[in-house]
Amino acid sequence: MEMYIPIMKNRKEELKVIENMKDYFNESMIPLIEIIRDEYMTQYKIDDVTKEYVYELKSGNKKKTRIKLEPEEKDIITLVKIQDRLNEKKAFIDFFRFSKNEYNSKEAFSGIELSFKLREYDYYKKRILKVGKFTNLIPVISIKKDFKISEHDFTKLIYDLRRDNSSIAVRITDNYLDDYLEILEKHLTQMDYIMLDIRNQHVDSKFIELEDFQDMETDAKKILLNSPRSRNYKNGDYENLSYTKKIDNKVARIYSKYKLDGFGDFGGLKDDLPVKSGGNGSGAALGLIYCKEENAFYSIVNYDTNMGVKGYEYVRNEILKRLSLLDNKGDCIALKRIKNMEGKYGNWGTWNNLALTRYIQQQVKK
Repeated sequence: MEMYIPIMKNRKEELKVIENMKDYFNESMIPLIEIIRDEYMTQYKIDDVTKEYVYELKSGNKKKTRIKLEPEEKDIITLVKIQDRLNEKKAFIDFFRFSKNEYNSKEAFSGIELSFKLREYDYYKKRILKVGKFTNLIPVISIKKDFKISEHDFTKLIYDLRRDNSSIAVRITDNYLDDYLEILEKHLTQMDYIMLDIRNQHVDSKFIELEDFQDMETDAKKILLNSPRSRNYKNGDYENLSYTKKIDNKVARIYSKYKLDGFGDFGGLKDDLPVKSGGNGSGAALGLIYCKEENAFYSIVNYDTNMGVKGYEYVRNEILKRLSLLDNKGDCIALKRIKNMEGKYGNWGTWNNLALTRYIQQQVKK
């Protein structure tokens, strides 16, 4: 069965897409969620004697409010909330770790303290083992630069996960496949998944690795992962009113040439991490509308960086002029939302949401 795996981080807009698009998820489309931050159950201070909530009057307020406690490990509800959003649909769960130079950001990252904690293998193992409490979630063991696992620990982790999970997945970058090939062939079953991640490298440069992957002797489903949208391009670098050449989506078609079971990507989004400073409200407004027939993204850009998010009025208007090209059946969820924009045209997150929503819906097309 051919599969598509949309890769998303558990940020606000991507979580919205997961919840809104869950009806599209099935055995042929299972999202892979990279956990970069935790969600917590809010706890409030209680008086030791009266056992009542303790209130405080904050400056500028007329009404007292309950005092919130600092979140603790026991308050984590990350997987519970993901399960609720999915409404019993399946998802791969990858507790996301990254090395110091992997993203080369000149700015400080924001709100991803969990990913830093996950660099410690014991804590990573502790969190991934908890996935077994959720019947619709599939744990992903991720192996890449700076996060290799010893053969002993890797084998033991597979064994430990097997106790509580009917399926497991291994996500491994192409340069480490040979190192773990024997273990993967021996321990993965037809219920499992092996995901070869070529990151942002072009698929044509990986034909030797893909042939090796094709020849791998395993009953597990073989999935090819790619990140075709470069983090180096800014919005203003994209072409206006044409299919962009800056996102080569070739993986979406070539995976079948190697007799693989499916592919996965970031659905037109960058594989990036949130930073603290942001763009201070300036920057080119970019809309990316994927068309499966062309296997390409139609790009609409307002190059006036001083307009910032106000530039999305132009993007929206140009899309509406091309509905016969972009939505000839009138059934696109994302374009319906764009049509209904009146006066408020969204921000960067809104248009990331729209790009991903469109991409997911397009992938179910035959």
